[in-house]
Amino acid sequence: MMVFETAGISSLQDLGRRGLQNQGVGVCGAMDSLAARVANNLLGNTDNTALIEITLGGVRLRIEQTQWFAITGADLQAEADAIAVDLCRPIRLEAGTMLHFKHPRQGCRAYLAVQGGFKAEPILGSVATDIRSGIGGFEGRAFQRGDRIAYAASRYPGKIVRWHTAWANPSFPETGPLPFVPGSHWSWLDENRQRQFCGTEWRISRNSDRMGLRMEQALHPESAWPSLLSSGVAFGSIQLPPDGHPIILAADRQTTGGYPLLGIVASIAHSRLAQCRPGDHLSFEPVSAAEAVRQWRRRELHYRQWRQHMAQWWHP
Repeated sequence: MMVFETAGISSLQDLGRRGLQNQGVGVCGAMDSLAARVANNLLGNTDNTALIEITLGGVRLRIEQTQWFAITGADLQAEADAIAVDLCRPIRLEAGTMLHFKHPRQGCRAYLAVQGGFKAEPILGSVATDIRSGIGGFEGRAFQRGDRIAYAASRYPGKIVRWHTAWANPSFPETGPLPFVPGSHWSWLDENRQRQFCGTEWRISRNSDRMGLRMEQALHPESAWPSLLSSGVAFGSIQLPPDGHPIILAADRQTTGGYPLLGIVASIAHSRLAQCRPGDHLSFEPVSAAEAVRQWRRRELHYRQWRQHMAQWWHP
């Protein structure tokens, strides 16, 4: 596959470098890990197979070898030779096809998977692109015009697909407040400011990226808070820096943080965070850790049943 044109940031990702934050190595990986997993399993791949994350569109890719592909996540108005491409289903693209991701209709990050995965050399157990460190993916950077990305030849020429899935499908958006588990410094806010935090429609700042989502409005404590020692941070950590503009940490976050931790967005809502664009609005609703785990387990049970069905469809 050749990169014919690229406007935004597109990069090779998997599920990231897990278990190395204590050594100062960031996780990175797909921002919307559920959409990435769904794209791979639509093709019979494993969850962690390498795929391409496309942010905000403006990308043209020329298919150089006939193969099965799948697109999930954001609706970037994908077209193959100027014909609209269905999302969330396997699609067979012939050599010479021009695949165009235009502009976002909904969401901001789409995932392009290929059967067998894109080829890249793992670094520290992952092919995820860490642009700040310059490791992983394609030469440790985002794709540029003229780059060529290798993948395996097709093994299933005769399959016919007349279906799609609702998993990671922008046609079925989730709404409502984002559930979050209050963190170790939530109690530092008085009741009025806790209500203010949960009652505000927060607007995402243009100063947001894969490292974190920054809010335009501010929340100022009643009095100055003491300095803190740095501690480990996770995807969805809600930090409150001295300027009062909350930051929600994301895939390319640092390994530790020293700002007060108001809470952590529940895993069930990480996909919604990943698909937020500057100017979008968010609100928050506190939940217990037990409830967050219960919601995650319920979704994962359904997902694993669907994943098993997909594996049997490709390998009866």
